[in-house]
Amino acid sequence: MPASKPSTLSNRHSTRAERTSRADAESAVIPSTVLTLRAPAPLTGHPAASATWKRMIALQNQTKAAQDGKPIITAFDEDLLVKYCLLEEEVLELAKMRKQMRTDWEENQKAAKKIKPKAETLKTWVQMWDVVNGMFQRFQGMDARLDGKRKLLHSIAQSLYITPRSRAGMAIPEAGPEEPKSEMDDLLNG
Repeated sequence: MPASKPSTLSNRHSTRAERTSRADAESAVIPSTVLTLRAPAPLTGHPAASATWKRMIALQNQTKAAQDGKPIITAFDEDLLVKYCLLEEEVLELAKMRKQMRTDWEENQKAAKKIKPKAETLKTWVQMWDVVNGMFQRFQGMDARLDGKRKLLHSIAQSLYITPRSRAGMAIPEAGPEEPKSEMDDLLNG
């Protein structure tokens, strides 16, 4: 059976006693340490990872749940969020490397196509196509590594409840500006 969602993400109908009981149980395991926009020490020297950290914490701080003192990502999740941020940076690096490998492969393929297989150029032609095929295999390997990293990144995102499906399609209410009270509200509420 999967782990239960935090009450802030649950939209099932519950009695007041059930909601109170669940809130008490959840608040008992929410640490008092608050995650700040300042990236933790393991992200020092990793600009893309630090930017991801700041973006994720800023987004969480915009939710009503975080402002009510019930953030989805708590200090218990800090290590996992650090791994997520570092992995995000690694994915960007691998994507850049993959793009360069593809460019190199395409250039060598064009050069190999220019060589005509004649008796005097046959050895060069075979060597050039060996290089092209080797580069294509390296490109495929890099592509597979990138796919694996993206899959892991998605899995961690689900664990942190930052994917739409992990939130089960329920939008976390955003904390917006309070609406000014009307004269009728003042009359009704005294």
